[in-house]
Amino acid sequence: MTPVRDSAVSESWDDVIVGAGSCGAVVAARLAARKDRRVLLLEAGSDQPGHRTGQALGVPSLSGSNWDYSALLDGGSGSRSFPYRVGRTVGGSSAVNGAIALRGLPADFDGWAAAGNPVWSWDRVLPHFTAIEADGDMGGPDHGKDGPVPIRRPTPGEFDPVADGFVRACRDLGVPELPDLNAGDDVGVGPVPSNRLGTHRMSTADTHLRRADRPANLALWQHCEVARLLLSGRRVVGVEAVRDGRPCRVSADRVTLCAGAVNTPLVLQRSGIGDGRWLAALGIPAVVDLPGVGRNLTDHPAVAIWAEGRPGVSRPDSICHQVMARVASGPGRPDLLLFLAGNVPTEGIPVVGAVMAGKPAVVLSAVLGTPASRGTVRLRDTRSGTGPVIDLALATDPADVDRLVSGTRLAWSVARSGALSAQTRKAMLWTDRLVADDTLLRSAVTRFARPLWHPVGTARMGPPSDPSSVVDQYCRVHGLDGLWVVDASVMPSIPAAPTHLTCVMLAERAAEWIG
Repeated sequence: MTPVRDSAVSESWDDVIVGAGSCGAVVAARLAARKDRRVLLLEAGSDQPGHRTGQALGVPSLSGSNWDYSALLDGGSGSRSFPYRVGRTVGGSSAVNGAIALRGLPADFDGWAAAGNPVWSWDRVLPHFTAIEADGDMGGPDHGKDGPVPIRRPTPGEFDPVADGFVRACRDLGVPELPDLNAGDDVGVGPVPSNRLGTHRMSTADTHLRRADRPANLALWQHCEVARLLLSGRRVVGVEAVRDGRPCRVSADRVTLCAGAVNTPLVLQRSGIGDGRWLAALGIPAVVDLPGVGRNLTDHPAVAIWAEGRPGVSRPDSICHQVMARVASGPGRPDLLLFLAGNVPTEGIPVVGAVMAGKPAVVLSAVLGTPASRGTVRLRDTRSGTGPVIDLALATDPADVDRLVSGTRLAWSVARSGALSAQTRKAMLWTDRLVADDTLLRSAVTRFARPLWHPVGTARMGPPSDPSSVVDQYCRVHGLDGLWVVDASVMPSIPAAPTHLTCVMLAERAAEWIG
């Protein structure tokens, strides 16, 4: 990126975007395409080109490229916590995640519309999914060829033996093959679509910022952490930040928060925008009382089955996520995902690394795509550098546990089938007796469910009449002028898929409405 002159600290900008992640990089590029607008993109981390899928898909949180937060798992009822790492680099979580380019389902977006956001119905978002794609495998009117995001799937001939075994095991259990998991909402097993070229992940930094035609009116400031918004009455007029260790203020006609579902509510709360009771407890005067800020936190809970792979089941340079299945826990829409990850490094992972002596593992995860459990994100105190209180309340809703039990049983059936068990050695923890016993299995699912680092919902969209909403359907913050939120925090509910592709679609669309 072209460095910016220090004197620019005192300049005024047309647009300031906070966070150069999965959404912020997209919004910045789209706004800067309007040549009459000077756009400043602020990123707390640094630009680290070259994250490749080999390590990154096996270890989604790359050292030094994320916010090393910790989250409570169980709704504050206990002391169980889990590392909660979201991207802190140009490209954000899209630079460190699993590079899975899976759309949400039609029912996900129709649910957003039913919650008072009609512009986000499936028929309204499908053209935008199509527009962002450069799908190298699938054609037809519902897939794009000329968009910025390359999408590739491994062919059956490229599957590792363990991936081939997974497909055959699912098929033996009655799950049909589905070559295109981005086509509608059918159940099936098939190849994972990835935002990659060869073995190189394509984050939003790659697809939207690191381009030869990057506009000259777009500037990027790295190592610039935004503390709070600057307000004049009910209008946001800029941000207060720390850049390379020095305080600075930046004024702007428009500010767009793209800091993600953890950090966006923190910036709002520090600025006096949020639940008045939470703010008062910290001594922060309330500018706008929006109780929904920091509430409605949602993540995908997953229960994993770890096993040592037999020699040769995965190539050392293989893509980690090659195949997956989408199924239903009962009548109705698909709500469970089974992800197979081969060749997963175990060195340094507590317990797992010791049991497997650092050998690569095969991991089969049952993921609940549509959880009902909701958590919170809030400031711990007003001191700089203090981590937030993230309470995921993961799988605390009994219905979530019921469905995860179904998913874990299905995953165990797949793992135990001859087609897949021939590729692995004995699994850790799980046994036939445990999985067959309802009481034992519910206890194990509750204890071992973990988040997938897909936080959404903490500044949810909805009409002003909805007291739990924070932004309207056009991503404008209620009660303020000059402020938008465009990131996963505005999603009213989590899509039944990893959130990356939905974030890119959301940002491409919302950029049209800013200013």
